[in-house]
Amino acid sequence: MIDRDGHPTVPADLITHRCIGYTYAATGDEWQLIDGGGNTHAVRVDCHMHTNNGDTARAAALAGQGIIWQPTFLIGNDLRAGKLVQVLPDYRLPEIDILAMYPSRRHLSARVRVMIDFLVGAFGGVPPWDRGDGNEVGIAPATP
Repeated sequence: MIDRDGHPTVPADLITHRCIGYTYAATGDEWQLIDGGGNTHAVRVDCHMHTNNGDTARAAALAGQGIIWQPTFLIGNDLRAGKLVQVLPDYRLPEIDILAMYPSRRHLSARVRVMIDFLVGAFGGVPPWDRGDGNEVGIAPATP
């Protein structure tokens, strides 16, 4: 697909590519990418297919159906194996927060403290599924 349509170099290039949309994305078919300076670039893409499942989007990309916007915990192995290739490496996707909610810090039980410490260690900084390859962006085109 990239061979046919060209390799996107800036977010606006995505307009000319076939994309696979994620139904539950808060921004719909408007993909938001963040450059190295922290500026957000919003691009309305042409999604010829929509799915509410990341694995389905991944399978469609692997079948050459389009560019996907998915997190690396779903596509990291495919990127490392060369089955998918990263586009727009100078841009990243918006981060998704993981929140731990508890009633009060004042009377925090040992179990809750251990869980919070575990979550901070597991998800703080580079996510565990990205350790070793440094991949941050989940936009990947299918390769033929």
